[in-house]
Amino acid sequence: SSSIATIEALYEDESFGERNLAALLASKVFYHLGELQESLTYALCAGSLFDVTEQSDYVQTIVGKCIDEYMKQREKGEISGEEIQIDSRLEAIVQRMFKRCLEDGQLEQAIGIALDSCHLDLLRTVAEHGQFDKKLLTYALRVCQNLIVSRKFREKALRLMVDLFKQLDQPDWIVISQCLMFLDEAAAVAEILTNLLGQDSDSILLAYQIAFDLFENEQPQFLSKVSDHVEKMLKKAEQPAETAADGEKPAASQEGAEP
Repeated sequence: SSSIATIEALYEDESFGERNLAALLASKVFYHLGELQESLTYALCAGSLFDVTEQSDYVQTIVGKCIDEYMKQREKGEISGEEIQIDSRLEAIVQRMFKRCLEDGQLEQAIGIALDSCHLDLLRTVAEHGQFDKKLLTYALRVCQNLIVSRKFREKALRLMVDLFKQLDQPDWIVISQCLMFLDEAAAVAEILTNLLGQDSDSILLAYQIAFDLFENEQPQFLSKVSDHVEKMLKKAEQPAETAADGEKPAASQEGAEP
């Protein structure tokens, strides 16, 4: 630790050919001194020499701090609605860690990184990498509902989850309807129910199941809006049939009048 000033000086010396190595060494020294912020700063300066795949307490701790710092900055931007300038080196480490999770098949951890860092495009990447596995999507949805603090970002995440669940070989309309209820999208739920009611008997039963599940959530105002939308949609669907039937009546009378 007594040589830390010398190591820092080597990094600051632009003529020194191993500046990245000096930064990595400084990062490790600061880590062992308990100075985690300084350790992270120099780990960022070390570039690719900071190996996120290394299984050590040092790397795992600094990567964790890196993700936390990145998450705070991303979340700040989500809440304020302002564009936050984030250190590209910080983002590079998060991206490398995310890529490592995908390569190692640690998809739940990848979901955690995506949501912690408020990166919905990364969440979509995990879903595509996992070939839209229903269990994986269900895990992601549970994280969205229970662990995301920012209401604004949670709503964005739930809208993405609706889109992802629709891409299953057999879309889970029950889960989709639950997400839409959290988003207060009564018209969208009504459209699902109306479409199911116009299909086979299994689809009609599914529509009733969705209705019962919504009822159990005890949100009468939302249910009332869904009911109104369903009624309007059913009436609108009946109008073309009534118009067609009315158009056939004169023809029938003319046929009856012929000798």
